Amino acid sequence: MIASYSVRKLHLASLTTALLALGVGSLPVQAQVAPAPTATTAAPAKPASRELINTLTLVGAVNACELAINSKVPVQTAVISGANSVAFAISSVYNSQIEGISASLKPEQIANGTVIEMIGRVKQGCYAKLNDTDKKYIDGVITEVQAQLKKQGGGK
Repeated sequence: MIASYSVRKLHLASLTTALLALGVGSLPVQAQVAPAPTATTAAPAKPASRELINTLTLVGAVNACELAINSKVPVQTAVISGANSVAFAISSVYNSQIEGISASLKPEQIANGTVIEMIGRVKQGCYAKLNDTDKKYIDGVITEVQAQLKKQGGGK
């Protein structure tokens, strides 16, 4: 199934654009992220790259598709879980710093932005194989993101 996924650019806003356009985290996706470990480690010299974010998001989307199709886990649950994992990694390893975003983001903001990007990847990768409830969730998030972008002048 992995061969059916591509790393092409999303038709939705990228994580960075979506985070900035939506006020970094205004979607009601209810992503809950565990706090980053409190161990004192030096902040990395560089923020998380776009390439890393794209890779982590693609991995999360593939996992969400696999769980939704093969294990019948609701896609919303699988996407939010994957987004929380990405947010935890970025928060704990990169001190919540993402290339192209000047401010440190809260883990919830990273998770919400990741949900947006993962939804686009799921739509591209396995949408046709999802059940109607999962498709409704995917379509609802995309519609909401597009409406928010349009409202803020960043959409078509």
